[in-house]
Amino acid sequence: MATILTGQDLTLTIDGNTFDAQTISTTFTYTNNREVLETLDGPVYKTLTFEYTLDVNMYSDWGTTSSLCEALSSAALSTPDTSLAFTLVAVGPNATTTVSGNVFPEVPPMSGDGPNASSITFTLTGDRNTTPTIAAV
Repeated sequence: MATILTGQDLTLTIDGNTFDAQTISTTFTYTNNREVLETLDGPVYKTLTFEYTLDVNMYSDWGTTSSLCEALSSAALSTPDTSLAFTLVAVGPNATTTVSGNVFPEVPPMSGDGPNASSITFTLTGDRNTTPTIAAV
């Protein structure tokens, strides 16, 4: 039987401050960069590196108190090579799963759509020096 996960919650820590943004959706993607080495005994698989990303779709909060967009922008412009801690929580009917790791800051896009709530989408690249953890709670 399939398990349906809901209730994603993303928390980012920037300069010691915790941001629990109004995310619409968040996707964590992990990719192994694996080579296949052919030997006399057959193929051998070797993971050389790994990459991960955090795709964030959220309501824009530019100009508000404790703005995630402004904190990300400030971090990206002042310390772009310093990664930020994140935790993503997904809730299922029988369990909760968390993914934690570090991502590099980016300047989020800014957009507007008349009287409608402005939503933005951006990707944060994972710090390959920090292996993400995935844990069922």
